[in-house]
Amino acid sequence: MANIDEKLQKIARDLLESKEVSLIIGYTGGSHPQKMRPVFVTKPEDVDKLSFNRHSVQDLAVFLKKQEVKKFGRIGIVVKGCDEKALNVLIQEYQVSRENIKIIGVECNGVIRQDLADKGETDLSENTVYDKCLMCSEHTPILHDYLIECADPQISISGNIKPFAKIEELDSMSSEERDVFWEKEFDKCIRCYACRQVCPLCYCSRCIVEKNMPQWIDTNFGEIGNAQWNLIRAYHLAGRCIRCGECERACPVNIPLMLINGKMARSTHDLFGYKSGLDIDAKPVFGVFNESDFNDFIK
Repeated sequence: MANIDEKLQKIARDLLESKEVSLIIGYTGGSHPQKMRPVFVTKPEDVDKLSFNRHSVQDLAVFLKKQEVKKFGRIGIVVKGCDEKALNVLIQEYQVSRENIKIIGVECNGVIRQDLADKGETDLSENTVYDKCLMCSEHTPILHDYLIECADPQISISGNIKPFAKIEELDSMSSEERDVFWEKEFDKCIRCYACRQVCPLCYCSRCIVEKNMPQWIDTNFGEIGNAQWNLIRAYHLAGRCIRCGECERACPVNIPLMLINGKMARSTHDLFGYKSGLDIDAKPVFGVFNESDFNDFIK
Protein backbone atom coordinates (compact mmCIF):
# COMPACT_ATOMS: atom_id res chain seq x y z
CA MET A 1 0.00 0.00 0.00
CA ALA A 2 3.06 2.25 0.12
CA ASN A 3 2.52 3.33 -3.48
CA ILE A 4 -1.07 4.34 -2.71
CA ASP A 5 0.08 6.33 0.31
CA GLU A 6 2.74 8.15 -1.71
CA LYS A 7 0.23 9.15 -4.41
CA LEU A 8 -2.31 10.20 -1.79
CA GLN A 9 0.20 12.29 0.13
CA LYS A 10 1.45 14.01 -3.05
CA ILE A 11 -2.09 14.98 -4.09
CA ALA A 12 -2.84 16.29 -0.60
CA ARG A 13 0.42 18.24 -0.43
CA ASP A 14 -0.20 19.87 -3.81
CA LEU A 15 -3.73 20.85 -2.84
CA LEU A 16 -2.67 22.40 0.46
CA GLU A 17 0.42 24.15 -0.92
CA SER A 18 -1.57 25.67 -3.77
CA LYS A 19 -4.26 26.65 -1.25
CA GLU A 20 -6.91 24.97 -3.37
CA VAL A 21 -8.19 23.52 -0.11
CA SER A 22 -7.77 24.42 3.55
CA LEU A 23 -8.40 20.95 4.91
CA ILE A 24 -7.87 17.35 3.85
CA ILE A 25 -10.04 14.66 5.45
CA GLY A 26 -8.49 11.21 5.16
CA TYR A 27 -7.33 8.12 7.01
CA THR A 28 -4.34 7.45 9.23
CA GLY A 29 -3.08 4.54 11.30
CA GLY A 30 -4.98 3.92 14.52
CA SER A 31 -4.11 2.51 17.94
CA HIS A 32 -4.15 -1.05 16.56
CA PRO A 33 -2.04 -2.27 13.60
CA GLN A 34 -5.21 -3.33 11.79
CA LYS A 35 -7.18 -0.16 12.53
CA MET A 36 -7.46 3.11 10.67
CA ARG A 37 -9.02 6.31 11.93
CA PRO A 38 -10.06 9.66 10.42
CA VAL A 39 -7.43 12.39 10.30
CA PHE A 40 -7.73 16.10 9.50
CA VAL A 41 -4.74 17.67 7.81
CA THR A 42 -4.36 21.43 7.38
CA LYS A 43 -0.59 21.78 6.81
CA PRO A 44 1.47 20.44 3.88
CA GLU A 45 4.12 19.15 6.29
CA ASP A 46 1.55 16.85 7.93
CA VAL A 47 0.40 14.98 4.82
CA ASP A 48 2.65 12.04 5.68
CA LYS A 49 -0.01 11.12 8.22
CA LEU A 50 -2.34 10.16 5.38
CA SER A 51 -2.69 6.51 4.50
CA PHE A 52 -5.17 4.10 2.96
CA ASN A 53 -5.55 0.33 3.13
CA ARG A 54 -8.08 -2.48 3.44
CA HIS A 55 -8.83 -1.37 7.01
CA SER A 56 -10.07 2.10 5.94
CA VAL A 57 -13.62 1.34 6.97
CA GLN A 58 -15.18 4.64 8.00
CA ASP A 59 -17.33 6.72 5.66
CA LEU A 60 -15.59 10.08 5.89
CA ALA A 61 -18.44 11.91 4.18
CA VAL A 62 -20.10 12.06 7.61
CA PHE A 63 -17.78 14.92 8.56
CA LEU A 64 -18.93 17.16 5.70
CA LYS A 65 -22.21 17.85 7.48
CA LYS A 66 -20.49 19.30 10.55
CA GLN A 67 -20.23 23.06 11.00
CA GLU A 68 -16.72 22.69 12.42
CA VAL A 69 -15.66 21.28 9.06
CA LYS A 70 -17.74 23.55 6.85
CA LYS A 71 -15.97 26.61 8.26
CA PHE A 72 -12.80 25.57 6.40
CA GLY A 73 -14.48 26.42 3.11
CA ARG A 74 -12.81 24.40 0.37
CA ILE A 75 -12.12 20.84 1.51
CA GLY A 76 -10.36 17.81 0.11
CA ILE A 77 -11.70 14.40 1.06
CA VAL A 78 -10.56 10.82 0.50
CA VAL A 79 -13.42 8.57 -0.58
CA LYS A 80 -14.09 4.96 -1.49
CA GLY A 81 -16.91 4.17 -3.92
CA CYS A 82 -19.53 3.81 -1.17
CA ASP A 83 -18.37 7.00 0.57
CA GLU A 84 -18.55 8.91 -2.68
CA LYS A 85 -22.21 7.93 -3.11
CA ALA A 86 -22.96 9.58 0.23
CA LEU A 87 -21.15 12.69 -0.99
CA ASN A 88 -23.27 12.65 -4.15
CA VAL A 89 -26.48 12.61 -2.11
CA LEU A 90 -25.24 15.51 0.02
CA ILE A 91 -24.59 17.46 -3.19
CA GLN A 92 -28.03 16.49 -4.55
CA GLU A 93 -29.68 17.74 -1.37
CA TYR A 94 -27.73 21.02 -1.34
CA GLN A 95 -25.85 20.20 1.85
CA VAL A 96 -22.46 20.41 0.13
CA SER A 97 -21.34 22.53 -2.80
CA ARG A 98 -19.47 20.61 -5.48
CA GLU A 99 -17.29 23.66 -6.11
CA ASN A 100 -16.02 23.53 -2.53
CA ILE A 101 -14.96 19.89 -2.59
CA LYS A 102 -11.90 18.24 -4.07
CA ILE A 103 -12.62 14.52 -4.27
CA ILE A 104 -9.67 12.17 -3.95
CA GLY A 105 -11.12 8.86 -5.07
CA VAL A 106 -9.46 5.58 -4.15
CA GLU A 107 -10.44 2.35 -5.84
CA CYS A 108 -11.54 -0.19 -3.25
CA ASN A 109 -12.24 -3.88 -3.58
CA GLY A 110 -13.44 -4.30 -0.03
CA VAL A 111 -12.60 -3.53 3.59
CA ILE A 112 -12.03 -6.08 6.33
CA ARG A 113 -14.61 -6.41 9.07
CA GLN A 114 -13.43 -4.68 12.21
CA ASP A 115 -14.22 -7.60 14.51
CA LEU A 116 -11.90 -9.79 12.43
CA ALA A 117 -9.26 -7.08 12.07
CA ASP A 118 -9.15 -6.77 15.86
CA LYS A 119 -8.10 -10.43 15.92
CA GLY A 120 -5.31 -9.80 13.43
CA GLU A 121 -7.05 -10.59 10.13
CA THR A 122 -5.31 -9.05 7.14
CA ASP A 123 -6.49 -11.18 4.20
CA LEU A 124 -9.14 -9.80 1.86
CA SER A 125 -11.72 -12.43 0.90
CA GLU A 126 -15.44 -13.04 0.68
CA ASN A 127 -15.32 -14.32 4.26
CA THR A 128 -13.50 -11.35 5.78
CA VAL A 129 -15.15 -8.28 4.25
CA TYR A 130 -18.41 -6.59 5.15
CA ASP A 131 -21.61 -7.68 3.41
CA LYS A 132 -21.75 -4.26 1.73
CA CYS A 133 -18.50 -5.08 -0.07
CA LEU A 134 -20.01 -8.25 -1.54
CA MET A 135 -22.95 -6.25 -2.89
CA CYS A 136 -20.87 -3.29 -4.08
CA SER A 137 -20.85 -2.45 -7.77
CA GLU A 138 -19.06 0.89 -7.42
CA HIS A 139 -15.50 -0.12 -6.54
CA THR A 140 -14.29 2.97 -8.38
CA PRO A 141 -15.72 6.30 -7.22
CA ILE A 142 -17.96 7.70 -9.96
CA LEU A 143 -17.26 11.35 -9.22
CA HIS A 144 -13.69 12.36 -8.48
CA ASP A 145 -11.06 15.02 -9.15
CA TYR A 146 -8.22 12.58 -8.57
CA LEU A 147 -8.24 8.80 -8.74
CA ILE A 148 -5.81 6.38 -7.12
CA GLU A 149 -5.90 2.82 -8.40
CA CYS A 150 -6.39 -0.08 -6.00
CA ALA A 151 -3.57 -2.51 -5.31
CA ASP A 152 -5.90 -5.28 -4.11
CA PRO A 153 -7.34 -7.84 -6.55
CA GLN A 154 -11.11 -8.00 -6.92
CA ILE A 155 -12.74 -10.44 -4.53
CA SER A 156 -13.97 -13.66 -6.08
CA ILE A 157 -17.44 -14.53 -4.79
CA SER A 158 -18.30 -18.23 -4.73
CA GLY A 159 -21.76 -19.66 -5.24
CA ASN A 160 -22.03 -20.20 -1.49
CA ILE A 161 -22.12 -16.46 -0.83
CA LYS A 162 -25.47 -14.80 -1.47
CA PRO A 163 -25.27 -11.09 -0.58
CA PHE A 164 -29.06 -10.63 -0.27
CA ALA A 165 -29.72 -13.92 1.52
CA LYS A 166 -30.64 -12.30 4.85
CA ILE A 167 -33.12 -9.93 3.22
CA GLU A 168 -34.66 -12.77 1.24
CA GLU A 169 -34.92 -14.88 4.39
CA LEU A 170 -36.78 -12.04 6.10
CA ASP A 171 -39.05 -11.64 3.06
CA SER A 172 -39.98 -15.31 3.28
CA MET A 173 -41.32 -14.89 6.82
CA SER A 174 -44.96 -14.21 7.59
CA SER A 175 -45.83 -10.73 8.91
CA GLU A 176 -46.27 -12.25 12.37
CA GLU A 177 -42.82 -13.83 12.24
CA ARG A 178 -41.27 -10.54 11.13
CA ASP A 179 -43.00 -8.73 13.98
CA VAL A 180 -41.47 -11.17 16.46
CA PHE A 181 -38.05 -10.84 14.81
CA TRP A 182 -37.97 -7.04 14.90
CA GLU A 183 -39.51 -6.80 18.37
CA LYS A 184 -36.63 -8.92 19.64
CA GLU A 185 -34.04 -6.83 17.77
CA PHE A 186 -35.47 -3.42 18.72
CA ASP A 187 -35.72 -4.52 22.34
CA LYS A 188 -31.91 -4.42 22.40
CA CYS A 189 -31.80 -0.75 21.40
CA ILE A 190 -30.36 1.50 24.13
CA ARG A 191 -31.20 4.71 22.25
CA CYS A 192 -27.58 5.85 22.10
CA TYR A 193 -28.22 7.25 18.59
CA ALA A 194 -24.82 6.06 17.34
CA CYS A 195 -26.59 5.08 14.10
CA ARG A 196 -27.70 8.67 13.60
CA GLN A 197 -24.36 10.21 14.49
CA VAL A 198 -22.36 8.01 12.12
CA CYS A 199 -24.77 8.31 9.19
CA PRO A 200 -23.55 10.81 6.57
CA LEU A 201 -27.16 11.49 5.53
CA CYS A 202 -28.58 12.27 8.97
CA TYR A 203 -27.89 15.98 9.01
CA CYS A 204 -30.96 17.66 10.54
CA SER A 205 -29.89 20.42 12.93
CA ARG A 206 -32.50 19.11 15.33
CA CYS A 207 -33.48 15.45 15.09
CA ILE A 208 -37.13 14.45 15.25
CA VAL A 209 -36.38 12.39 18.35
CA GLU A 210 -35.44 15.60 20.17
CA LYS A 211 -38.62 17.46 19.28
CA ASN A 212 -41.28 17.55 21.97
CA MET A 213 -43.83 20.07 20.67
CA PRO A 214 -45.43 17.78 19.65
CA GLN A 215 -43.69 14.66 20.93
CA TRP A 216 -43.26 12.61 17.78
CA ILE A 217 -41.31 9.73 19.30
CA ASP A 218 -41.74 8.17 22.73
CA THR A 219 -38.53 8.91 24.62
CA ASN A 220 -38.94 6.02 27.04
CA PHE A 221 -37.11 2.76 26.53
CA GLY A 222 -39.54 0.12 25.47
CA GLU A 223 -41.25 -1.60 22.60
CA ILE A 224 -43.13 1.43 21.27
CA GLY A 225 -40.40 4.05 21.58
CA ASN A 226 -37.66 1.79 20.25
CA ALA A 227 -39.74 0.71 17.26
CA GLN A 228 -40.75 4.32 16.53
CA TRP A 229 -37.15 5.51 16.52
CA ASN A 230 -35.70 2.77 14.34
CA LEU A 231 -38.56 2.69 11.83
CA ILE A 232 -38.93 6.46 11.45
CA ARG A 233 -35.19 6.80 10.92
CA ALA A 234 -35.39 4.07 8.24
CA TYR A 235 -38.25 5.92 6.52
CA HIS A 236 -36.22 9.13 6.54
CA LEU A 237 -33.49 7.26 4.65
CA ALA A 238 -35.86 5.68 2.12
CA GLY A 239 -34.61 6.43 -1.39
CA ARG A 240 -31.50 8.05 0.11
CA CYS A 241 -29.51 5.33 1.90
CA ILE A 242 -26.38 4.39 -0.06
CA ARG A 243 -25.78 1.20 1.96
CA CYS A 244 -22.46 2.21 3.46
CA GLY A 245 -23.40 0.11 6.50
CA GLU A 246 -22.00 2.58 9.02
CA CYS A 247 -25.15 2.50 11.17
CA GLU A 248 -24.91 -1.25 11.64
CA ARG A 249 -21.16 -1.10 12.23
CA ALA A 250 -21.54 1.55 14.94
CA CYS A 251 -24.46 -0.12 16.74
CA PRO A 252 -23.12 -1.31 20.13
CA VAL A 253 -25.84 -3.96 20.49
CA ASN A 254 -25.57 -5.33 16.94
CA ILE A 255 -29.06 -4.60 15.62
CA PRO A 256 -29.05 -5.63 11.92
CA LEU A 257 -30.05 -2.17 10.72
CA MET A 258 -28.97 -2.85 7.15
CA LEU A 259 -31.73 -5.42 6.85
CA ILE A 260 -34.16 -2.49 7.04
CA ASN A 261 -32.17 0.00 4.99
CA GLY A 262 -31.04 -2.61 2.49
CA LYS A 263 -34.58 -3.86 2.01
CA MET A 264 -35.90 -0.35 1.40
CA ALA A 265 -33.05 0.48 -1.00
CA ARG A 266 -33.69 -2.73 -2.90
CA SER A 267 -37.44 -2.06 -3.08
CA THR A 268 -36.79 1.50 -4.31
CA HIS A 269 -34.68 0.11 -7.13
CA ASP A 270 -37.14 -2.67 -7.98
CA LEU A 271 -40.17 -0.35 -8.01
CA PHE A 272 -38.71 2.86 -9.38
CA GLY A 273 -35.43 1.84 -11.01
CA TYR A 274 -33.55 4.25 -8.75
CA LYS A 275 -30.26 3.76 -6.92
CA SER A 276 -29.22 6.59 -4.64
CA GLY A 277 -25.85 8.29 -4.88
CA LEU A 278 -25.04 7.50 -8.51
CA ASP A 279 -25.89 10.79 -10.19
CA ILE A 280 -25.66 14.25 -8.64
CA ASP A 281 -27.92 15.63 -11.37
CA ALA A 282 -30.72 13.11 -10.76
CA LYS A 283 -33.75 14.26 -8.83
CA PRO A 284 -34.37 12.41 -5.54
CA VAL A 285 -36.76 9.55 -6.27
CA PHE A 286 -39.40 10.74 -3.82
CA GLY A 287 -39.06 14.34 -4.90
CA VAL A 288 -40.47 13.80 -8.37
CA PHE A 289 -43.52 12.13 -9.91
CA ASN A 290 -43.73 10.12 -13.09
CA GLU A 291 -46.91 8.66 -14.53
CA SER A 292 -45.14 5.33 -14.98
CA ASP A 293 -44.24 5.14 -11.27
CA PHE A 294 -45.43 2.18 -9.26
CA ASN A 295 -48.74 3.17 -7.69
CA ASP A 296 -50.52 -0.07 -6.90
CA PHE A 297 -50.63 0.94 -3.25
CA ILE A 298 -53.16 3.67 -4.11
CA LYS A 299 -56.64 2.25 -3.66
